[in-house]
Amino acid sequence: MEKVKAALTKIPETMLTTLWAKAVETDRPGGLLHDEKAKEIIGQIDYDFAKFRKARLSQVGCCIRARLIDDEARQFLALHPDAVVIQLGAGLDARYERLGSPTVSHWFDLDLPEAVALRRRFFTESERNSFLAESMFGEEWIERVQSYGKPVLIILEGVVMYFSQDEIEMLFRRLCDSFPAAAVLFDMLAFCAVGRAKQHDMLRRMDDVAEFRWSLLDTKDMEAWDSRLHVAKEYYMSDHGEGRLPLVIRLLCKIPYCWRRLNQRVVRLEIGR
Repeated sequence: MEKVKAALTKIPETMLTTLWAKAVETDRPGGLLHDEKAKEIIGQIDYDFAKFRKARLSQVGCCIRARLIDDEARQFLALHPDAVVIQLGAGLDARYERLGSPTVSHWFDLDLPEAVALRRRFFTESERNSFLAESMFGEEWIERVQSYGKPVLIILEGVVMYFSQDEIEMLFRRLCDSFPAAAVLFDMLAFCAVGRAKQHDMLRRMDDVAEFRWSLLDTKDMEAWDSRLHVAKEYYMSDHGEGRLPLVIRLLCKIPYCWRRLNQRVVRLEIGR
């Protein structure tokens, strides 16, 4: 069977790094994450995944954050089974499938047109799960989600670090103005990594590196953007690696000065009056 060419650059190409990380983890006994869809897809894409083989730190990190977001999404859906879920910058992520194709009101996977075109080669839309080919900074997806009048869960995995402070603040202010109540799950890049994508063990192996542009030392600084933003939960990934992260990283993350600077985080942020 002829493989599918993935003609992606910059931010859209990063979807292939997380796809590879999850596929590799699936082959590991007792792995952090099991994702048969990721394993299936990488066997059908014409791309040099072998160049990531030495990126062990990021491979583990991708799977820690995905599992933490999966677990938080499960908890939200247990409380709100009729929710509308939207993944912004979904790429080739199979979260809907990993969570057992939940019977939500609707699950949207949004990304730029070139990414959604590739997604449609491997995933099939259904009555409850559909794809949106548009920018997360647009208005159309917000109107679609609002139309259901149901609890809202917004997921951004591996996305916000590629945009500026102004762009991310504008996005979250828009979410506050658009939804009287919603939960947002996202990951916060390690603060020390901003501006250092070319030193990243995975991204530096790509021809056209997308730069890391945003993080905060203290996630609660986001609450100053709008009184309707509340940091409800924060996971420091060094606490959830099950011994898979390098010992030196785990030890450094126990030092107060290094704790937030070196640690990537998964955050549940709530929007409400």
